Amino acid sequence: MKFAHRTLFLAALLLTPGVPAALATGGPVKLKDMRTLVRITSPRFSPDGAHLAFLSYRPDYIHDRYDATLHVIDMQDGHARVLAPSLHAMSMPRWSPDGDTLAFIARVGRQQPQIYTVSVTGGTPVERSDAPRGVEQFTWSPDGLRLAYVTPDPSPISARDRRMHHDLFVVHHVDYLSTKPAVPSHIWLLDLASGKTRQLTHGDTSVLETPPPFGGGISAPSWSANGRWIVYTRQADAYDGDSDRTRIVAVNVATGEQHPLSDKHSYEYTPRFAPRGNTVAWLYPHGPGPISTMEWMIGSVHGHAGRDISADLDRNLFANYAWLPDGRGLVGIANNGIHRTIYIQPLHGKGHAVNLGALNALQLAVSDTGALAVVADAADRAPELYLLPTPGSKPRQLTHFNAHFAAFSWPRGVALHWKAPDGEVNDGILTYPIHYKAGHRYPLVVFSHGGPEAASTEDFDTGEVGPLRDLFAAHGYLVFEPNYRGSDNLGTAHEHAIYRDPGAGPDSDVISGIRMLEKKGIVDRKRIAAVGHSYGGYMTGWLISHQHFWTCAVVADGALDWTEEYELSGAGNLAWTRDSLGGSPWDKASAKLYRTGSPITYAGQITTPTLILSGTSDITVPITESFALYHALDSRHVPVKFIALPGGRHSPHDPVHRELYYRAIYTWVTGHLGT
Repeated sequence: MKFAHRTLFLAALLLTPGVPAALATGGPVKLKDMRTLVRITSPRFSPDGAHLAFLSYRPDYIHDRYDATLHVIDMQDGHARVLAPSLHAMSMPRWSPDGDTLAFIARVGRQQPQIYTVSVTGGTPVERSDAPRGVEQFTWSPDGLRLAYVTPDPSPISARDRRMHHDLFVVHHVDYLSTKPAVPSHIWLLDLASGKTRQLTHGDTSVLETPPPFGGGISAPSWSANGRWIVYTRQADAYDGDSDRTRIVAVNVATGEQHPLSDKHSYEYTPRFAPRGNTVAWLYPHGPGPISTMEWMIGSVHGHAGRDISADLDRNLFANYAWLPDGRGLVGIANNGIHRTIYIQPLHGKGHAVNLGALNALQLAVSDTGALAVVADAADRAPELYLLPTPGSKPRQLTHFNAHFAAFSWPRGVALHWKAPDGEVNDGILTYPIHYKAGHRYPLVVFSHGGPEAASTEDFDTGEVGPLRDLFAAHGYLVFEPNYRGSDNLGTAHEHAIYRDPGAGPDSDVISGIRMLEKKGIVDRKRIAAVGHSYGGYMTGWLISHQHFWTCAVVADGALDWTEEYELSGAGNLAWTRDSLGGSPWDKASAKLYRTGSPITYAGQITTPTLILSGTSDITVPITESFALYHALDSRHVPVKFIALPGGRHSPHDPVHRELYYRAIYTWVTGHLGT
């Protein structure tokens, strides 16, 4: 394999064959134009800060996948080299401690994902791991001599037993599509010189490898600076439905002995060792209960009680965070109003936001000199990689993969604030039609985000709304994206306000927002559409079953039945459902709410023409809920169309299905709202 050496500007030109047409027209973007969008992820500084590695992803519509390329920028002259081009399922670029080598995970051919290394000067990547069931996460040891990686245990059902159909298995907290027993994942150590491996953790507990219910995330094991300890998120068992039952645990690298860092038994995630010493940071919900902002906790590897250092920020901190180089604080990302903001939090004292101007932070990295590398975008600016030499610096653009998108015409969006009848303060985004004229009334598309512990922000194409905001605005529509109660962008009180009030409260937030827009005299009241994905699909189902002014609706992967979410889902939704409603469907205090809080209960009242979309392999929101809604409408002769995405998970992850998914929504809405 040969490695091309080129600048990022040349790479961008090669990836954007539609540039001349865009420059010539300067018109609004179309769905097919989004095929040229290059996505950027995983920025990582070399240990000395002299180089910056990152991945670029571009869609391959022939093979219906995204291929990744590994780049390295020389921070002195700004030039970039390609170290590993167009590999399938490449992720997690990580520098060796001496800065001479990059390791990453990739899938080559039909084999399981393995760890590969490549010299920073170039060459052919070398396969380092040989894990029969693949590598899920990994990290370098501080001395660079070993890799700690995570891999699943072997199945208790042998290949021979499977051939003989002796393959029955015990079901516990797994999703309804499970076809084999759950197995735990464990940490192994790989000696790079000898190639020998040693299993470090054992037993029925597992390294967390399933997205948590409310916040936090999957993370690689983290080494202490002296190499004696590894901390990780330990799940109580191997079942995906138990991703709430987690603790931050330290394991002695020499002996394998383990101990927890706090007295908590759930909702601890994403531990990171400080650059030196025994201090560990992790994420834990502020409270009351898990429906609240995720905070930075600080504790010791020796198990002293954790301390919340970020409560004053009152923002839901994402799993993508890092230590500052001096170990005196942390830097991370959180939704803040209609933006994604970088926050710096010292170990003592108040935190503060980093000024990115109009940019939204998507991912970040911190160098040993304190520089920040940020993948960022804006509503009218495609994602690129930026550098802040210091946190107080103005962002300087490093890449130009998506420069051609500047030639399109983009709609204008504004932040809105309003109060619901009970006084709940909400915010959201209103995007005007591209050719908006004051005094005219326009059709309105109301897009409700999922989560609900998330938010609509002024992203380019990374949120659930994807390209729809721009497509609808180009078609002459207003687009309203309300951050109803439960959203994570206005602090714990707003997020927790959805507790045991899943439908009525958020409904009042959305409807009062629509009434506010109508009072402005800009909305054509006879042409209003409700659209939403996941919990946004829940909101759409609730809205069209409780109000009947809607012209049409789209329910995409919509959570419509709380009981099915509890009983059939396996992606942490058992805990999410239980802790959102205050109990299980079989607890007296919460049983009634499982019925009264489910949109499917009121499906007999829906009269709105509705498009339903669902992935056939969705374990977060089972497709059975979409079937129930479809039959409830079809049997009553309400106009309804149900589209399934074969093999689709909770949202389309392949480029072809993603484009077809958004086209179906756009066609349905424009077909009913007209022009």
